Amino acid sequence: MTPDELRKSVDTIAVIILENRSFDHVLGHLSSPEFGARKDLQGIANVDEQDYLNPNTDGEGVAPFWTDDHPLDSDLPHDPDAVARQLAYSEVTHSYAMNGFVKAFEDEFHTSVSKPPVMGLLRPDSVPTTGALAARYTVCDNWFACIPTSTAPNRLMSMCGFTNHRDTGILLPDQTTVYDWLLEHSVRWRVYAAGLPFFALMPRLAPLVLTSHFRKFEDLHSDLANDHPDDWPQVLFIEPDYYDCPVHFHPPCDNHAPLSMAPGERFLAEVYSALSSDAKRWSRTVLIVTYDEHGGFFDHVPPLRVKYRNDRCGVAFDSTGPRVPAIVAGAFAAPGVSKELLDNTSILQLIAERFGNPGEAYSSEVAGRMHQNIKSVSSVLSIGAENTELCDVATALRRLIGAAPPFPTTTNNLRAGFDQAARNFAAKHQAEAFAKFPQLRDYVKAQR
Repeated sequence: MTPDELRKSVDTIAVIILENRSFDHVLGHLSSPEFGARKDLQGIANVDEQDYLNPNTDGEGVAPFWTDDHPLDSDLPHDPDAVARQLAYSEVTHSYAMNGFVKAFEDEFHTSVSKPPVMGLLRPDSVPTTGALAARYTVCDNWFACIPTSTAPNRLMSMCGFTNHRDTGILLPDQTTVYDWLLEHSVRWRVYAAGLPFFALMPRLAPLVLTSHFRKFEDLHSDLANDHPDDWPQVLFIEPDYYDCPVHFHPPCDNHAPLSMAPGERFLAEVYSALSSDAKRWSRTVLIVTYDEHGGFFDHVPPLRVKYRNDRCGVAFDSTGPRVPAIVAGAFAAPGVSKELLDNTSILQLIAERFGNPGEAYSSEVAGRMHQNIKSVSSVLSIGAENTELCDVATALRRLIGAAPPFPTTTNNLRAGFDQAARNFAAKHQAEAFAKFPQLRDYVKAQR
């Protein structure tokens, strides 16, 4: 779809970025003879293929295996050093073997198990919403995490186009975000968050979180029903309740291990049902569902040789991260598979094409990725797709999510960051913060 077609046909771009799952883990089953045998995408047709074996500490090859959704015992390693081990770059062959996932797991937990969770591949019944969207719309099987590291740097890449952090720290550095870009370009935008918004971790943005740009997830339905078309946002970011945030407004549903997928599948179904409920508005909406990074789960496709350099902050990577699940939905997303090379900065390219000045790149950093063949989401869209039939997400909506999420057994920087952000937010903006987020008052009170 050209920029001119975008401006004429697309009114709203809606974005959901979930947490820490790989493409093969969530959608690899689509290639299996047991689960549909799709020939059009790069999934896992045969779990016993020799190329998929990951040696353990004893030198024994461990194959990927089919599994059902369930909470895990812990998070999985996905810091930059662990990801480097998982990708297993060879100086001899100058290629990525993608066979270090088991070794990275064993190095982290000092144990060896017959079926390490990093090699688990979910069956279709475990991902009813994602599966339904994948059958109806465009699956992007060459969509990669921006950089081979953890959550916060990848979310900064996703929402800023660059990162000043190599690994997840406590709070986010002060960077120019897509919110700033949208405000500068007079674009209507909102964030609907089921929990504390992720960018509450950036102290500069705390006052913005208190404005009407940031709303509760439950407001999405009423706003869809009551907003005048001229007031409806042109860009929507819809955020889950993050597992690592210690204060919750909603059941955690970001799919971050050790959380099971079920709450996230339910959340995704609710979002899709809401956005598609208004046929006229939906016909001019592009919905993008993706993940920030792979979270330590196995994927067999090597990363792209896309270099990222931020010499001022000492951040340097020679490739993307592993593939992540990504689906583009809406009337302009034809059923099937896109082979375009994409990452989350592809969303920023799309936003600039639709809402920027003609020919304007989102930023120099995003343009740098464009020059390395990272395409825009517009390359996935087609004005002639006319994909107006909706998919059925009733199975996920009927699921009862009654069990409490796993209690974290260890702390990490992201959890510590959310805790500090919540405390700082309450201390600096107490009355307004407690009025907007009543659960925050209870959390802060309990910590005294």
